[in-house]
Amino acid sequence: MAISCKDKTETTHLYSEFENGRKYIYDYVPVISISGSWKQMGRQYGHFLSGNILEVYNTVAPYKDRYNLGSGRNNAELIEELYQSYSSTYKDFFEGMSETSGLTLDQLKTANSLEIVLMLGTGIYPTRCSSIAAWNDYTTTGKVLFGRNYDYNSEFISLNKDIVVTVFHPDNGEIPFAICTWAGCIYASTGINQKGIFAEENDCSPHDKQAAGFYVTGDHLNLKVWVKDDARLLSMLGSCRTLDEADTWMKNNLPCYPHGIGIADKNEGRVYQWDIPDRVPHAPFARQEKGLMVQTNHYFTVPEGWNLAPYEEADSSGSAIPGGSIPRLQHLLQLARHDKGSINLARMCEIMDMKYENGGATVDGTLYQIVCEPGTLTFKLKTKAKQDRWVNIPLSELLKGF
Repeated sequence: MAISCKDKTETTHLYSEFENGRKYIYDYVPVISISGSWKQMGRQYGHFLSGNILEVYNTVAPYKDRYNLGSGRNNAELIEELYQSYSSTYKDFFEGMSETSGLTLDQLKTANSLEIVLMLGTGIYPTRCSSIAAWNDYTTTGKVLFGRNYDYNSEFISLNKDIVVTVFHPDNGEIPFAICTWAGCIYASTGINQKGIFAEENDCSPHDKQAAGFYVTGDHLNLKVWVKDDARLLSMLGSCRTLDEADTWMKNNLPCYPHGIGIADKNEGRVYQWDIPDRVPHAPFARQEKGLMVQTNHYFTVPEGWNLAPYEEADSSGSAIPGGSIPRLQHLLQLARHDKGSINLARMCEIMDMKYENGGATVDGTLYQIVCEPGTLTFKLKTKAKQDRWVNIPLSELLKGF
C-alpha cells in the first residue's frame, strides 16, 4: 500500500545555534542552515554534525587502506584524489570543519569519500538511481514536479540518521543553495538553489563503459573518481539563476565520468547527458516528450556523434544493474502516462513509493527518496528506515535566510 505524501509527523524545532548557523530537526531529519565565508560555514557544519560525521567516518574507516576493486588502486589514493579536486574555497570549508568537528582533516577526507570507497571497494555491487520530472499536461498545475530515488549499497542503511539537508548561505555572492547527502559528504548529488534550479545525478557508467573505466583489467575495473563531478555541481547550484545559465554551465564544465544530470526549474525538466570531453556534442539534454522526463542509468537517447551503441540490459561483461535500468525507466514512464493530467505532490510521492516488483522503480537498495516542486521550493524527503512518512523540509524559508 502506498504511503501518502501527507506528512505524518509535524515535529519541527530549532535545535541549536552556533556562530552564524542554526540546526533544526524536522521530524527525524537534521537540517542545518549555515552562512558566512566558506571557512566559517565549515566551522558551523563541523560543530552541528560532529557525531554524524564520525558515524560516516567509522563506516568508511575499515576500508580506507584497502585495495579498491573498482579502480585497481588503494582507497587511500582515491580519498586524496577526491580531496585535491576541490578548489581552495572548499578546502577552506574542510579546514573549518576540522576546527570544530573533533575529526582531523584526514578523517574528514575519508568520510567525504564514503561512496567512492564503498562502490566496489567492499566487493558489493550497488544498485543505482531513478528519477522522473513531470510538468505541462502531466501535472495538475502545469508546473514541474520532480521525483528522485537514491539507491546504493546495503552498508549505507546504518547511516539512515546521518542523512542531512544542508543549506548554504555564502557571503561571496553565490546563490544560496541546499544539498541532501550523508553527513561529511560535500557534493551535490541532489540539490536545489534559491532560484528554483533543481539538480540530481544518475550514474550512466554501465552504458558508456569506456568513458567510466567500466571494463575489466586483471582483478579490477578501471573506474574513475566520479564523485569529483558531483562536487563540481556545487558550483552550478551556486551560480545559475536560470535554466539557460544551467545549460551553458553544463556545456562548459565537463565531467570525468558519464552521468545523467536531471535539471529542472518551475517550467520544465531535462536530463543532461553529461559525459567526458571526447563525447561531442557536449552535454546535450534529452527527455521523452514535452512534459515528461524519466532517467535511470543509461542514455535513453544516444546523441549523434557519440559512437555509442544503444544500451542493452546486459552484455558479455555482465554489467546488468540490479533492478534493471531499462525496466525501471519503462515503469516510471508507464505510471506517468497512466496518471497524465492528475499528477500532484501526493501522486508523485505514490509513484516514487511504488516497488519495482509492482511496476515502480523503488528497489531494496533505495536509501532515500525526494519529491520536489522547484517553483515553490517544496522539498519532501523519505528514508529507508522511516518508510511510513515523508518529511517536509521548508526550504522556501530556509533558503531565504534567518
